[in-house]
Amino acid sequence: METTPRPKPPTPGVPPTAGGARDFVSVDDSGAFSYHESEPALIAAFEYVREAACILDRAGTSYDLALDPNRHLILGPAHGPAEFHWLRQAMVDAREVHTEDHRLRRFYPETPDKLLSDLFETLSLEHGTATGLWSLDIDGIITSRHTLQDVDRRLSGQDQLGNVHVRDPFGHVYRPVRHRKHWYLPASAGVILYLEVPPHRGRSSGIDGREGGTNG
Repeated sequence: METTPRPKPPTPGVPPTAGGARDFVSVDDSGAFSYHESEPALIAAFEYVREAACILDRAGTSYDLALDPNRHLILGPAHGPAEFHWLRQAMVDAREVHTEDHRLRRFYPETPDKLLSDLFETLSLEHGTATGLWSLDIDGIITSRHTLQDVDRRLSGQDQLGNVHVRDPFGHVYRPVRHRKHWYLPASAGVILYLEVPPHRGRSSGIDGREGGTNG
């Protein structure tokens, strides 16, 4: 990571948490990403200093954990912006290793601001902490759900997913697919991944999409 601090503007397109509290994204020592609604929630998620490989705020500034004089975990000083290519590759790796935790597969982010925006949005959605309604389109019948977990429950009994599109509270449209945990298990035993598709303009439903490539 870079160590020379430089100011960065707030990330566009990522709404702040309620009450102006600082929220964070972390990468732990196993490579898993997590979202934390506040600094106390961040500190409570870890047990030792080196357990957090990287901590990011919404401006993209990186931090480490540290110990106070009483040897309690605290948020350490800022180290400047996280290195973009390292962070993007770490997210790609996390999707492969921790598939069940990172199921929203958006298009490959090409800029640091886009990567940071996607991280805060998708992780807060996957953790069930983001507010706003999801739209679920099954054969043109649109219903609303409050969380990704609610969408999962509705689709768990759906035999075919080819006729389904999902829109998250930030306006991104996905095509759900089942992912097998092991090759010898049936698809129904796996988890549902949500692959982003470009919004299809001109349709009256306003949710449907057409298939497009995803990366990771």
